[in-house]
Amino acid sequence: MRKLNAAKAKEKKAIRKIAYPPFGEVYCRNEMETRLILDEIVVGKLYFQEGVSVSPGDIVLDVGANIGVFALCAAKQGAQVYAYEPIPGTFELLQQNIHLHGLDNVVHPRNIGLSERSEEKIMFHYPSMSTWDSWNTREDRELVAENLQDALDVLKTAAPVRYKALRLLGFKSLQQALVRDAIGKILASAVKVRCQFETLSGVISQENIRSIALLKLDAELADWQILNGVKAQDWQRIRQVAMEVHLESDLAPISQFFSERDFSKVSVKKLKGEISFIWATK
Repeated sequence: MRKLNAAKAKEKKAIRKIAYPPFGEVYCRNEMETRLILDEIVVGKLYFQEGVSVSPGDIVLDVGANIGVFALCAAKQGAQVYAYEPIPGTFELLQQNIHLHGLDNVVHPRNIGLSERSEEKIMFHYPSMSTWDSWNTREDRELVAENLQDALDVLKTAAPVRYKALRLLGFKSLQQALVRDAIGKILASAVKVRCQFETLSGVISQENIRSIALLKLDAELADWQILNGVKAQDWQRIRQVAMEVHLESDLAPISQFFSERDFSKVSVKKLKGEISFIWATK
């Protein structure tokens, strides 16, 4: 517990506010990671592709809200957003960004995660790479180091000084060895955090939500657990889904899962590494 409190104190000191002209100012801890998120969501419109859209008055559920970039984008289009983020330190930034943008009345932050059952779980939080946060340990991320370019992309975000040094090395074998060491340091930085989880159907009932225009999902390696937390009758309430899929082997089964729940259009796109994306609409 002492280690956890020390980590929290260190993170609080590291909070900074950066400017991103297409979006406005935003509070963050890792500027490079945040700019990458902003590029994907604000400029690249990652979640608003393949016909996915929201209109004023729509209800949007943001599962894996992180610091709130997607939630704020949806709210600025007139949606009412329920934003779920289990890690307390990241949730603090989510709240600050909602207030910074004057959207306290339309973005409703909840300091919980979603899963297939209501329970308490230990999460692994990576201070230099919060998009890796998961209830699974990240030994699988060591595989990133086997693909040099993917690993360098990670380090460019999580450890920019180390990234610049690695780029100057002329020998690929030396780069590979140092990349493994750098990725190992990120993995070793994990902080265990006890978090509360609820099912998606549970929060739909608690919030008395009758219709969901868009369900946005980005929860590291928890795709199936979240989907399995939705009762059959609640899928009838959900009109659109936009989600990251974190294992390539899950892409076809999850696409089929949506087709079987009356989503007439299911589109997929391969991103970097194992990551893919699904947009599903009715």
